[in-house]
Amino acid sequence: MTRHWIRQIEAVRSHLLSMGTHAEAQVSEATRALHDLDRERALDVIAEDDQLDEMDIDLEEECLHSIALFQPVASDLRLIISSMSVGHELERIGDLAVNIAESVVRLRDGGVATSQIVLPDCLKQANQQAVEMLRKSLDAFIERDASTCRQLIYQDRELDRLHRQIFEWLKEGIAKNPADLDWMIEITGISRHVERMADHVTNIAEIVIYWVEGEIVRHRQSADDNQDDSA
Repeated sequence: MTRHWIRQIEAVRSHLLSMGTHAEAQVSEATRALHDLDRERALDVIAEDDQLDEMDIDLEEECLHSIALFQPVASDLRLIISSMSVGHELERIGDLAVNIAESVVRLRDGGVATSQIVLPDCLKQANQQAVEMLRKSLDAFIERDASTCRQLIYQDRELDRLHRQIFEWLKEGIAKNPADLDWMIEITGISRHVERMADHVTNIAEIVIYWVEGEIVRHRQSADDNQDDSA
């Protein structure tokens, strides 16, 4: 491995880790904005979205340049392809953080008193798990930890279960007070964004497994899920 290629790999890894740090900050800030119904913090998250988009474009260009210039093979090629794919997932996670922030702004501008808006426990738990999953997936990328990634794939099922609970919460809430319909639907939408965020984290975990072990687990995981559903 040449000195120039080592330097190029480090540049790609550094770029991706910077992007991961930014995405994690966006998710954390969106979560805080939601829990506190903090309109100003939510607006800050929305304003930062362009930076993550630009980082994704820069990372893709860096990866394509690496492939064209050095023509890597085997694990080196998997690293470049995986880095580019993880970058796309992080950009989508950032978009979902913005979606949550936009919901916070709508909740605050909707004319409903903040004391009337109560976040369900299932959403709080799902939000916390999604943040933790994102942090673990980025650590797993740094440490080449395929084992943790497999755990994250199965942890996503628990988050899906929490998301399904939101619909029971919605039905019960509307039955008790139909006037709460608008803000409760907004909360239900936020739960969907959190669930989708965890899906993208799962994608990152699958990408890391591919990079480290050369194994594509996405379709195998789908087959396992179908067997569980039919059991």
